Amino acid sequence: MATALPPNFNFNAIIVGGSVAGLTLAHMFERANINYTLLEARDTICPSIGASIVIMPNGTRILDQLGLYDVMNERFMTGLRKAYARRDDGSAVASNEWPSIVERRLNYICGICERKVFLRSMYDQLKNKSKVKTSKRVSSIQHGGSSVTVICQDGSEFVGDIVIGADGIHSRTRQEMQRFAEETGPPGLMDKDKNSITAQYNCFFGIASPIPSLNPGESHTASSISHSGLLFVSDGHIPQWFFFSKMARRYIGASSIPHFTKTDMDAQVKTHADFHFTENVTLKDLMEKSETVSYFPLEEANHDVWAYGRFVCVGDAIHKMTPNMGQGGNQAIESAAVLTNCLLEMLTSTLGSDGSRAQSTNEELKTTVRIEEIEETLLRYQDLRQQRAKMVVGFSATLTRSDALDTLAHTLRFLYKPPLEEFLADFSTKLFRTAPCLNYLPQPSRIAGNEYWMEDDTDLMNKGRKTLPVQEVKARL
Repeated sequence: MATALPPNFNFNAIIVGGSVAGLTLAHMFERANINYTLLEARDTICPSIGASIVIMPNGTRILDQLGLYDVMNERFMTGLRKAYARRDDGSAVASNEWPSIVERRLNYICGICERKVFLRSMYDQLKNKSKVKTSKRVSSIQHGGSSVTVICQDGSEFVGDIVIGADGIHSRTRQEMQRFAEETGPPGLMDKDKNSITAQYNCFFGIASPIPSLNPGESHTASSISHSGLLFVSDGHIPQWFFFSKMARRYIGASSIPHFTKTDMDAQVKTHADFHFTENVTLKDLMEKSETVSYFPLEEANHDVWAYGRFVCVGDAIHKMTPNMGQGGNQAIESAAVLTNCLLEMLTSTLGSDGSRAQSTNEELKTTVRIEEIEETLLRYQDLRQQRAKMVVGFSATLTRSDALDTLAHTLRFLYKPPLEEFLADFSTKLFRTAPCLNYLPQPSRIAGNEYWMEDDTDLMNKGRKTLPVQEVKARL
């Protein structure tokens, strides 16, 4: 097992973005003694945009390693227990308890909560909050021979050894990385990634006031041709919901994707007001009971280039998936873990095999990490994570289209052959238990001796590991 760096180790990472990926990295770096500065564009670390998040066992195991999970589980997470598939009139086509089966196997819930509450807990549990800077919107990034400089719109500058883009689908960091790569890299390196972002569906989502007829711990997926609804019920009978619609065409390239207005949303709501999420809850009901509703295109992206020079990206900035599978935040946590593992391995190698440099406590330990070593390490992170992330983006895209009955085959499967409880539980168990985790922290005690968790998961870091029968899963979905 790798160990944390000495506290006075002189290496600095600039994290751009203070959402799930960025705050997770902050905790990981804090535990590894990797110095960092986190820059968040907004004036708050936990904005109220009516969003929810689902933290699955592949994410919770890592949060548990970091000592964050118990507080979240006890204070605000609701475990999923039962899932319903419904027609758009609210009638049930099928129901199963795959989340309860997974919980019994892995000893972690599939936890639903409000996104801003999750982010607040992540921030509150940081030991050194002075490293987190809000109202720092990045305008440009300068890549130098021995450092990288992040320049913010307010004129402030931050210098580091690497810059990590955790700033979402419209990542300024990724854009600056692509610009720098086009200026200095081989011709055509970024050609494919210029149009990696696509959108075929739009979505509006919110968190409504309590509806007593809804049972906490249940999820409801309602389907109709080109539309679907997804509803999670948290403690207090609080609905956390999404409504998806297929757009007139698939948009390719970020600049081509439309922006929506409240007028657009109102028109769409009026058309589908009677869409039922359950027998008694309609889209109109949820809209009327939600204080904040957000309306966005559902961008999807699998970028080819995750790192270049001193730049590297994580989370939605580099692998953006639809919400239907509940894996966006969890995949961000996974990527943060693998990146931290790789960085820590690189940095500990500079201490020397006898650890002699670690003995100095009164002065900074100067690193001798060459740019070639940094590039090799960041590319190793990409190599270790890209295949699995791409696979999950693909699974989520398939599920989005399946829920919206995109083809006749989807419709027939929905009506006559919905996925069996056993298949869903086995698929989810395998997805979660084969996830990477932090290799410098011990495994959580709650999974000790659990036959469903791998006793030795070091092989999960190997490139090309086939963890899931991809074609079979897509066929069943």
